[in-house]
Amino acid sequence: MPADGCTCDLCRTLCAFCEDKGRRTFEWPLAKDRRHHVHSRIDTAELPVTHVTRRQGRPYTLVLTKTDALFAREQEARDRDHADLEWLTESARTLTSDQSRLEDR
Repeated sequence: MPADGCTCDLCRTLCAFCEDKGRRTFEWPLAKDRRHHVHSRIDTAELPVTHVTRRQGRPYTLVLTKTDALFAREQEARDRDHADLEWLTESARTLTSDQSRLEDR
């Protein structure tokens, strides 16, 4: 979410959508000012979410769609976490081995 840390209901709903792994799109009927707020938060944070206003009915519907970049970011984060865990595990083994050798002297 944006650096300004907005915690309004709209931003909390947007955050929940972004974190929901089971939802790729979200159709959200919002009045103009509320749509503008969500648009600006998505753009400011450079979220990998497209946003289009469907101009049918009242209020208009903001259609959000997660892009593949969001899923790529999540996979990259998992890959980094896995590599970090492997490095920590190997480092712990090395330290334990070194400690045992020092104690044997």
